[in-house]
Parts: sequence; structure tokens; C-alpha cells
Amino acid sequence: MQVRVSLRILLSTAALAAIVVGCDTEGEIESRGQRMPEVLPPRLSPVRILPPGLSRVAPSRVEVRNPAAVPATQVDLFTQGPGRVDVLWVVDDSGSMANQRATLAGNFERFLQALEQLQTNFHVGVITTNANDGGRLAGTIKVIDPQTPDRASVFVSNTTFPSSRTRWEQGLRMMELALTEPLRSTDNAGFLRPDAALAVIAVSDEDDGSIGDPAYYARFLRGAIGKGNENLVSFSVIGGTLPNGCYPPGEQIYWGGLAEPATRYAAVANRTGGTVGSICDASFEQTLLRISEAIHTLRRIFPLSLAPDPATLSVTVNGTSIPRDVINGWQYRADTQSISFLGNYVPPPGSSLRITYALSP
Repeated sequence: MQVRVSLRILLSTAALAAIVVGCDTEGEIESRGQRMPEVLPPRLSPVRILPPGLSRVAPSRVEVRNPAAVPATQVDLFTQGPGRVDVLWVVDDSGSMANQRATLAGNFERFLQALEQLQTNFHVGVITTNANDGGRLAGTIKVIDPQTPDRASVFVSNTTFPSSRTRWEQGLRMMELALTEPLRSTDNAGFLRPDAALAVIAVSDEDDGSIGDPAYYARFLRGAIGKGNENLVSFSVIGGTLPNGCYPPGEQIYWGGLAEPATRYAAVANRTGGTVGSICDASFEQTLLRISEAIHTLRRIFPLSLAPDPATLSVTVNGTSIPRDVINGWQYRADTQSISFLGNYVPPPGSSLRITYALSP
């Protein structure tokens, strides 16, 4: 009897335990529990750390060679200037200058012809060194250009003055007044052009008497046509020779016939790359030709950007090949590393220059 009761108790205890657990191990009986997957622990492969190994084999020799040479070619491009110049003559109007003004007028046409040979379009105006004229352009036709009829006669008229004049010569001051406002856009309107070079030529048997240092007038002149155009301006003088002056032909016998040394005028000329000539020459032709050649209009020298192999140089102007010829073409100047046109041929106004060359080895 006791065995049966014990067996019943054991079975009841087992049933109760099953109810408490709530599910079977296979998940086939609904319960409140959750089946947990069986996860195996990871397997780690052993890692073996060895000491570093050093190779004691001597390295092979490495030879460094220069790359194959490739010819380098340089192309320099230039644009020629417009070939325009405005020439302002500053002429001494004193009575002692009558013969010299006649000599100047006799050589004036030759001066213009020289400009035309250089393909230069010009404006020519005349002022006096007299403060009473105030820097105003002289004459009825104030500006002489290539289309002016009988231009030599117009120049003679513009440089012929009354016999009674003041003797205080202020050429530099009158130049300054002529090139600035208000005269620049009133009495002297039309003389200066915005795209033209400027050349001033003083002709006098006395030195300048203006107030102010010559260096001031040189600075003024270099800035007269705007920033960046300083090299397009020049001042030249035909005056008494330095340092003691000179006697013009036939005037040695006259008291006061000595032409004073043009010290102040020459100082301005030297600062602007101009020409200094003598008023005591029998003819001004050679001086005027030198002035025409020195006027900065058409460029004759073109500096190269790099050192060239001279044998490889080639020059074209507007697509046309120009020969290497001292007279009718160009030449290379090693001293200035430049291409120069110093003969009969000059690249025309506004032309495009192309200079090609290999670099110097």
C-alpha cells in the first residue's frame, strides 16, 4: 500500500515539474519559453611569430642615366607699334636766330621724308620759347600732317616771327604748357593723339631759362602721354655745343654772336634718349636725320626671352619669312640677345612678328 502511494507521489511530482518547465527540448509543444541555439566555441589557429630575417646578399649596382635629349623650341611673339609720332618744335623766336630758322626750314622737308621712309605717320606743331605766346601752337595751319599741301611752306610760315621779341627764353616751360590742360584740349586740340609717340625738338642759340630743374621737365615729358608709354617720348635739341658754346657760320664778327652752350636742354635730352646737335653746323640735315632715326615709333630691336641657338633662328612678319640679311632683313646680336632690323627693312606698323628658335645647348 505504501509502495503505490509513493509511486503516485513520484508521478505527480514529475508531472508538476514538466508543467513548470513549460516546453519540451524539441520545441514541438507550445510553451512560454524560448529555444536557445547551441553555439560551438570558436576554433583558433595557432599564430607563430618568428624573428625578422636579414638578407646579407650585397645589392646589385644601380646606374642612373640621363633621359634621351629632346630638342626644345621657343617662340617669341611681338606686335609692331602703330608708327605714329607727334613732333613738337620749340623754336627760339629772337632776332639772332633768323639765319638758323632759315637753315632749319631748308632741311625740314628732308626730315619729313626720313620719317616717311620709316613708315611713320606724323603730326608737326610749332611753339616758341617766348612766354608771351604761352605755349600755343603757331600759324594758321597749326598741325602739319602727311596730307597738308605744301607742308614745307607752312612750316616756314609757322617759324617766321616779328623782329621785336623778348629775350628771356623759356623753352622747357612753354613745352610743358603746350602739352597740358587747358591748351591741350583748346588752342592745341588735335595735335596729340592717344596712340602716338611724342618727340620734342628745341632749336635755340640760348640755353633754357625756365624755372625748375631739368630733371623735373624730363619726368614731366616721360609721363606726358600716359603711364606705360614712357619709352615713346624723346627730347632733342639743336643748340650751342657743350661746354663752351660756338659761333654759327658768319656770326663770329658780331657782338653777342656766340651761341650759349645748351646745358639745360642737353640734360633733358640725355634723360629721355634724345639727340643733341649743334646749331653752329652749316646744315642741320644730319642732325635731323639722327633725330628721325631716334624717334621711338617703329621698333627696330626685339629682345629674345631665352638664349637661342643662332643657327636655328627664323623670323616671320605677318606670316612671311624674312631673310637673315643686314641690309634687307634682320640680324642676330649676341651682345644684346636680340633680333635687329637696322637696314632698309623695318617691320610695318601693326605687324605681327614671330621669332622661332631652338634653345642654346
